[in-house]
Amino acid sequence: MYLVYSMVFTLAAILSAPFYLWRKGKNLERGHWRERFGRIPFQEVRPGAVWVHAVSVGETVAVAGLVQELQRAFPERKIFLSHVTPAGREAGEVRLPAIAGRFYAPLDWRWTVRRTLERIRPALLVVVETEVWPNLLRAAQQAGAHVVLVNARLSRRSLRGYKLARPFMRRVLADVDAICAQTAADAERFRQLGARPERVRMVGNLKFDAQPPQLGEFARALKMALRRAERGPVLVAASTMPGEEALILQAWDLIQARYRKALLILAPRHPARFDEVGRYLARAGRGFVRRTALKVEEQELSQQLAGTAILFLDTIGELAGIFELADLVFIGGSLVPTGGHNLLEPAYWSKAITFGPHMENFRDIAKLFLEAGAAIQIRNPEELAHTAWLLENSEARRRLGASARQVLEQNSGATARTLDCLRELLGRDARAHKPLSHEVK
Repeated sequence: MYLVYSMVFTLAAILSAPFYLWRKGKNLERGHWRERFGRIPFQEVRPGAVWVHAVSVGETVAVAGLVQELQRAFPERKIFLSHVTPAGREAGEVRLPAIAGRFYAPLDWRWTVRRTLERIRPALLVVVETEVWPNLLRAAQQAGAHVVLVNARLSRRSLRGYKLARPFMRRVLADVDAICAQTAADAERFRQLGARPERVRMVGNLKFDAQPPQLGEFARALKMALRRAERGPVLVAASTMPGEEALILQAWDLIQARYRKALLILAPRHPARFDEVGRYLARAGRGFVRRTALKVEEQELSQQLAGTAILFLDTIGELAGIFELADLVFIGGSLVPTGGHNLLEPAYWSKAITFGPHMENFRDIAKLFLEAGAAIQIRNPEELAHTAWLLENSEARRRLGASARQVLEQNSGATARTLDCLRELLGRDARAHKPLSHEVK
């Protein structure tokens, strides 16, 4: 079965390579492909390390607190962090600067993952959310590492797809020592897929424990500049996706007609789209300024903001702190059918939050917020514009934001429960690190 999987994976990699290189090639840093083929830039380390794999920004933000707790609990162990996307790697550099090393995860062939494992020699492989790579999990077990899925989730749709290869998935999940699921429903779906019941536990969502970084230099300067320029209210459109900017601008036109000094902070989700969105705003004749064109000095910043209606946030790592400046936050990826994005960071700042009808990737979290009266769901740009009533009702904004923060606090604790699971595995008699074949040394 693994041979068939590897053949299918190879075919998929070949067919997708031209598009991947066209779409992301210019944004890939030097050494990206070398690392993806297992040539990571570290000397071979002593056995006992921890390898944490977090695909992109969302997974990295979610697992950052857990990694910090691991560093405190096991200071003698080296911790390595792997990603798939450049944005995820940048987020890791910002939130976890003190780890032993970071690299791009190897492509899921036996020889690439074995080459990486021989260099790191982990006692524990921690995989965040739904990154189930069969060859990686199998090779890690064969090398003597414990394997854990943390913050694990499995949607009904994904379960239906995986069930088409259920015998194989049962074998793959046999290589996983523990599955720390986000919800009881996620835990049950993993059991239905073939995971051993005693290895699955519901611990909650790590994202409820994630704390955004404090205001950075730019966010602090922006806060003062907005006050000096007497700009406001501020609408943050966070993590927007293709086709969504046009819809947001429809709502923005209605809001700006009522609030002449309002400012829209527009933050596309993916760095690869920054230039595309910039060109769209220019073609649409929008008065905007790119974050990368701004000077951080307060007086100059206030002058630059005085003549623009839109601040285009074309950077990575600054959005989480900028939420603190918002009067209203719209969660992107939800007006178009791309599954929505995380609404917990603005909740940390007790902000009024709104999102569209497409929150499939965060369905459980969105439901919690709506049931608690901690967010507003809209269906179209007109309804987004109508939420402007919040901008003139500070008490309603305060209540909505306070409810959002309360939901966050009531559902926290997943980090401690997950750490208990990892501590249990690391505390067992260490399995001897098994050398892999000489071909990857």
